[in-house]
Amino acid sequence: MSLPITRMTIYKHGVGYFERRGPLSGERLQLTFAREAMDDVLKSLVAMDLGAGQVQSIDFETPEDRAAVLDRGSIHLSDRQSMLDLLRDLRGRRARLVLANESGIEGLVVGVDYEDDEPLLRAMVSIYDAEARQVRALPLADLARVDLLDDAAVADLGYFLKAAQSEEDRRSATIHLSPGDHELLVGYIAPAPAWRVSYRLLFEEVAAADQPSALRSPPSAFVLLQGWGIFDNQLDENLEGVELTLVAGMPISFRYRLYEPRTPERPLVEDEERTVGAPIFFDAAPLVQPDVDMMAFGAAMPAPMAPPPERMLAKSASRERISAQQLDEAVEINTMGDDRGALFAYKVGHPVNVARGQSAMVPIVSKRLPARRDLLYNRAKLPDHPVASLRLTNGTGLTLERGPVTVLDEGDYAGEAVLPFTRAGGELIVPYAVELGITVSDRPLSYRRLHAVKIRGEYMVYEEYDLRIRNYDLVSGLDRPTDVMIEQARMANYDLADTRAPDEESAGFARWRVACPAHGRSTFVVTERSLVSRQEQVRSLNGDRLRMLLRDGMVDAKTVAFLEGVLDLYRRIDEAQGLLRQIDQERESIYKQQRQIQGNLQPLGRDGDEGALRQRYVTTLNQLEDALAAAAKSEEGLRQRIAQLEEQVKGRLNKA
Repeated sequence: MSLPITRMTIYKHGVGYFERRGPLSGERLQLTFAREAMDDVLKSLVAMDLGAGQVQSIDFETPEDRAAVLDRGSIHLSDRQSMLDLLRDLRGRRARLVLANESGIEGLVVGVDYEDDEPLLRAMVSIYDAEARQVRALPLADLARVDLLDDAAVADLGYFLKAAQSEEDRRSATIHLSPGDHELLVGYIAPAPAWRVSYRLLFEEVAAADQPSALRSPPSAFVLLQGWGIFDNQLDENLEGVELTLVAGMPISFRYRLYEPRTPERPLVEDEERTVGAPIFFDAAPLVQPDVDMMAFGAAMPAPMAPPPERMLAKSASRERISAQQLDEAVEINTMGDDRGALFAYKVGHPVNVARGQSAMVPIVSKRLPARRDLLYNRAKLPDHPVASLRLTNGTGLTLERGPVTVLDEGDYAGEAVLPFTRAGGELIVPYAVELGITVSDRPLSYRRLHAVKIRGEYMVYEEYDLRIRNYDLVSGLDRPTDVMIEQARMANYDLADTRAPDEESAGFARWRVACPAHGRSTFVVTERSLVSRQEQVRSLNGDRLRMLLRDGMVDAKTVAFLEGVLDLYRRIDEAQGLLRQIDQERESIYKQQRQIQGNLQPLGRDGDEGALRQRYVTTLNQLEDALAAAAKSEEGLRQRIAQLEEQVKGRLNKA
């Protein structure tokens, strides 16, 4: 006995909620599930008696596979010679072998002997009669029946047969109930194919006189948005009269291993061995030296756009096209929307019947909405040509799940796209075809333009505009004038310059409507700029640079004169520093001469010619010492002069 599925909720992330409900008489209910579903079932199973009874417990099969279960028994029967296998595994157990003539022999089964080529025709079974102390061999072909006289053998054979009949990929759970009648409800989640959705968009232009009075102009065009939910029945039973709900959104879901038992590993501690197997010796230990390695618009690539009406061949007036009214009236929508915060549910209002192994489509939305047709161009999404798109607002009151959409224009196939996940009230842009009659080329250009120059301390600060320019060139081969919406991603920290305000703007992008004449050309330029700054030391300036800044109007004549005075101070500082370097060079030369003279003095005596030469060297050393003293005095004066000049520079620049 089982309970039928009465309610089913299908999600987009690979699970479904299933609810079984109905009357039940008895104390147990067995349900079977796919083996891979057991983790989810154990994680979510809810069983309730809606009547006066109670749910007492739930047990389920262990997760071993069939081979592991069968291996635990003492009897193992093959598919081709089960009688031989049974008699083999009954060795040592008491049985009665009944022959075809109804005579029977009782004893302990010894075993079976047979030839591999003809195991069933020439097999002999042996049985031991303990009282007669005889072992008799009987042809297996004469055996009519085997009576098991050993309780353990009966139990083992029953265990094998029960395990063998279980399905390898199915597992069961048994709900134990209190005695009596029950009104039982069982709910659980289990893996299920994600439901899908496909849409149809039928675009029609409507004359003003034909517009519904409830609709305001302008829209002179409408679309019929129709959506179908698709789901699959991969259960092992037919679905009849099931309440179906399809949920859009992304609930958090995961697998958690509950079905397979897990025994954590523990450290193994072994008992001590306290035996002495040999004499014990203590040797001196030798000295051991220690040992020294992380498309576009939310749509698929659109199909080439069908030629506009004026470029199409004349169609037969007698040919009827699908109209929005016909398509709308052909489908009964009995679906209610249920906003659940992060999720949105489509509740199908009529019972659903789907046979096992089949799939079904149910209509979930059909709504006529104002729309307009646009040509959108964005090189990053599709170069060279604009894309024909339908623009509309999701006025269905429902959240639209992501799915493919087929676009019909005045009843004819026009292209395909993918509708993004869209909340009620959100805008939909459906790009469905490429307009090959218009070619768009765009050329990027970037450069920097000096904006202002400021003096900050010892640095010149240059403020520049970093300009990013994109030139759009549109060439139309159409017989009618049209507009193209140029879409461009906005750069962070950049403002528009010398460009009109966008016709549409949102986070991250802007759009401009550009008129394109019939068989003509038009251009449009988008300029973005960002103010950046750089600096350089004032002392690195020169006269040519100052004259250029004066020519470009970045500084005035008074500032140029001021900077020339500062640069003159820097020039005098540089001259003084040059003299310091000369003093350092002269000092090093003197040190070298002193070392050489001191080396020559060491071997000379104090008398005679050597004494005279020694005196000359001493005189020269004294002169060199005087030169060092003069250099030190000059160096000190130069450093004081440099310090004074730097103070003057600092004072002037601080006042700038």
